[in-house]
Amino acid sequence: MAGERITPPAQTPHPSQWMMLRSFHIFTTIGQTMRILRLALYTLILCSTAFMSTGQAAPGDWKRVGPAGGWKNTTAATGMGALLYTTEKSGALYVSDVNTGTWKQLGKKEFGNTRFLCTVGGSLYSIERSGSLYRIDHRNGAWVQVGPAGAWKKTIAAVGQGNRLYTVESSGVLYVTDVSQGTWKALGKAEFVNTVYMAAVDAGLFTIEKDGSLYAVSPQNGSWKTVGKKEWVGTIAAVGIDSHLFTTERNGALYRTNRKGKWVQLGKPAFRNTVHMVNVGGRLFTIERDGSLYAVDI
Repeated sequence: MAGERITPPAQTPHPSQWMMLRSFHIFTTIGQTMRILRLALYTLILCSTAFMSTGQAAPGDWKRVGPAGGWKNTTAATGMGALLYTTEKSGALYVSDVNTGTWKQLGKKEFGNTRFLCTVGGSLYSIERSGSLYRIDHRNGAWVQVGPAGAWKKTIAAVGQGNRLYTVESSGVLYVTDVSQGTWKALGKAEFVNTVYMAAVDAGLFTIEKDGSLYAVSPQNGSWKTVGKKEWVGTIAAVGIDSHLFTTERNGALYRTNRKGKWVQLGKPAFRNTVHMVNVGGRLFTIERDGSLYAVDI
C-alpha cells in the first residue's frame, strides 16, 4: 500500500555461516576461560610467595646462628640479658651476640675447670671442679672467689633463680646460696640424690630425676611434689624459660612442659645431638654436638 513501510524478510544464515558463528563463540568462551585461569594461577603464586616471605615460624623451627661448629668445645653455658656466655675446654670464656653469631673472648684462659656456669642477680658465677665458687665480671672476665674454697665440690646440679644460687649435692641435699656473702643453707631433707637436671621455672624450681620423674620444688623450703612420672627418662638437656620447662630427648624430640606437668612436642625430632640448652633473654638456644649454635622458636 502506498506509504506503507515494508520490512524485508529475515534471511536464514547459510549452514557454513552457522558453523563459523558457533566456532567463534566457542573460541571466545575458551579464551575468556583461559584468561581467568591464568589470572587465578598468577594470584595463587603471588599469595604463596608472600606467605613464604612473611609467614611466621612455627614452634620447634630452628635456624643456625653464626658459623657451623663455632661453639664446638663448649663445656658450660648460660644466658644473661641478650648475650650468651660460654666456657671452653681451652679455658677461654666467651660472650656471644646471638643476633649476629659473633663472639669475643673475655679475660685470660682461666676457665678450663669450670663445671657449671650460672646467672644470678645479673652476674655470672662459675663452680669449678675444685668446688670453689667464683663471681665473674661479665665485661672483662675478671673473677673473685665467693665463700670458702671447695665448698661446692659435691655439686651435681646448679641453677640461678633471682638473687640466689640453688645447688644439689651428691648427698641429695638441696642448698640455697646467698652469692653476695658466699653463705648457704640446706632446704628440706636429703631427697635429691637422683637429680640429673635442675631448672628455674617462674619463681620455682623443676628437677628431673634418674628415673625420668619430674618434680616441682619450692625454693623457699625444698618441699616438692611429683608433676610427671618417668616421662622424662630420655632427657639429654633441659632449661627453664618463663613459665615452661624445655627439654630434648635421646630420640631428638623437643618438649615444652608447663608447671602442671602437661607437655607438648614442638616441631620435628631434630634435637638428638643437643648438648646445651640456654635461655638467652627469654629465647631458646641450643648448642649441638658438632658445636653449632641454633635459635629455636618456642
